[in-house]
Amino acid sequence: MNRFESLVERLCPEGVEFVRLYEVTIWDKHFNGLEKSMQPKIINYPYLLAKQIEDLEEENGNVRILDTGIRKIYRWTNEKKAGKYLCEGEVVAIPGGGTPNVKYYKGKFVTSDNRIATSNDTNRLLNKFLYYWLSNNINELANLYRGPSIKHPSMLGVLSLEIPVPPLAVQRAVVG
Repeated sequence: MNRFESLVERLCPEGVEFVRLYEVTIWDKHFNGLEKSMQPKIINYPYLLAKQIEDLEEENGNVRILDTGIRKIYRWTNEKKAGKYLCEGEVVAIPGGGTPNVKYYKGKFVTSDNRIATSNDTNRLLNKFLYYWLSNNINELANLYRGPSIKHPSMLGVLSLEIPVPPLAVQRAVVG
């Protein structure tokens, strides 16, 4: 039994509600093939091309560069270089193409071709819990990436995934 299951068993003896991801998240754009009711609200983020991202790097920057790669070393820029591409928020990102991975960030950032999500109600679903859940279900997420060379996520599949929504105290304990 993992930590999450143990907490749920102890703190949620009646079980946990499961909902479709689209019911508890807001994404960065309207995706093809989805009914508007699955995305009643979006948050647009300006995207940079990979080449533009490389030109922004600043060793002592305070703006995180959210690229689509799986690198473990974070890259940074500054607000001046970020310019009109500067974003701010608490987000969870998956690549719009390439190797499936999940990133969490809270603060100022710029992004390349990521699909970006945030909780539509942090009194119900914490962004860190969303990140934890997606990261721990990376194989299921990876199965939704398709294509002959560069693979892209089926966003209908991603938004249709069922996520558990335990009480906030359990979410906080899990991501602790």
